[in-house]
This record gives sequence, structure tokens and C-alpha cells, in this order.
Amino acid sequence: MLKIPSEYTADCAHPGKITTVPYGEKAFLLYTPVRPASHILYLIHGGGGDERTFFRPSFVHMVDHMIDKGQLEPLYIVTPCFYDPEQTDKSPGTSGKAVLKFQKELREQIVPLAEKEIGRHFDCTQRAISGFSMGGMTTWYAFMGSLDLFYWFMPMSGDCWALGEKGGGDKPEETAEAIVDAVKQQKAPDFRLYAITGSKDIAYPNLDPQMQALKRYSDIFEGKLRYDVLDGGVHDYETIFRYLYNALPVIFH
Repeated sequence: MLKIPSEYTADCAHPGKITTVPYGEKAFLLYTPVRPASHILYLIHGGGGDERTFFRPSFVHMVDHMIDKGQLEPLYIVTPCFYDPEQTDKSPGTSGKAVLKFQKELREQIVPLAEKEIGRHFDCTQRAISGFSMGGMTTWYAFMGSLDLFYWFMPMSGDCWALGEKGGGDKPEETAEAIVDAVKQQKAPDFRLYAITGSKDIAYPNLDPQMQALKRYSDIFEGKLRYDVLDGGVHDYETIFRYLYNALPVIFH
């Protein structure tokens, strides 16, 4: 994977803007690019994070520069929070329950409100969802239940917990089967699944067996599945930003 150019950490001459969009007792952040966009990415934080976690200067500057230099087609980025406002226990088990509950909120509140705020409707092929760690698990749940809502699914350093915590590592074959069954039930005409992790990531022992099991279902995933492992990649946001630097130009193409 290519490294992020050092100059991309500095301010861009033509930056996008970030706005806060409230709903109920919660809010999500919306990145609007400097030029009109026809695609939208819903980007989900990891355990313990919130809607502000992804929009660190290093990530926002990177996206600004990529769009400005023509490496990336302009896109909107929405960063919601899967925790309820009053939730203080953010342990893995409790976070896993929050992620599952969040699926309804994502579909019924966040997606419609984000697109109302932007002022246009996006169809399935124009939407992507991605996330890191617990956000990766959020992406897997969306893949299992929202193929009508998104086209691109990009879980990063997070396995699917449909069969329990660390299910991708403990029960890779069964987890893959559950994912495939969910795809078949949705009867989706098309999708793209792009999973990424690092060889030294704490999520690797759980995600890799799951991905190897999924590859065996060529009738479902032929031409629709990509899985990348960064040699030496670890479980932190700076590494995730590198994944996104390489992956964002791929999605929607």
C-alpha cells in the first residue's frame, strides 16, 4: 500500500467543510467537498469513539488534498456515532450490542437526514459504508441487512460478530455461512465488499479466517470481493487513514 504523502497532513488550499447535523439527542458530522459530489460514504468509528473521531486534521487534510489533486472523486462523508448519549459502558460486549441496535437508526434516521441536509437523494450504487474495528463490525451487520441501501461495504480491522464476539476467528466457517445466507435472503442484484486489515493488527486473527472462509463461496463473491492485508499494519487510526488513502479511489469505480 502506498504511504500518505507528508504534504497531505498540511492544510489544503481548497478544503471541504464539516458541519454538525443534530437529530434527537445525538448528532453526526457531514463533510462536504469543495466541488459537487455524486457519492456518499458513511464512515463509522471504533469502540470508545464518537462522531468526531474520524475527522482529525490529518484525515480531513488528506481527503481535501486527494480531491484537490484529482486522486479522488468528490464525495460526502458522514460520521455518526453508534452509542446512545447516556451510554458509559463501552466495553467490547456492550459496544457490540450498541452496534447491532444502531442498524435501525442508520437506516431510518441517519441516511434520510444526511441526504436531506445535502439536498439530494443518492441511490444504492452511490452509497458506501465503512468502519474501523467496531465500525467494521457495524459494516458487516449492514452487509447482512442493508444491501438495498449501500453498494460498497468496506470493513476495516473488524470481523463479523453475528455468531458472537470474535466469531470470525472462533467460528470462521459458520460465520461465513451466516453472512452468505443473509446475502441470499436479500436477493441483492449487486454489491462490492472490500475488507482490509494489517498483519500485526489485533483484529487479524479474527478477520483473516473469516475472509478465507468467505472466499470459498465463489458463486456469491466472484468479482465482488477484495481482501487486503498490510504487512506490519496495526490497530490504530493512523494505519486506518493509510487504508483509506489507498481504498477510497477504488470505491465507486
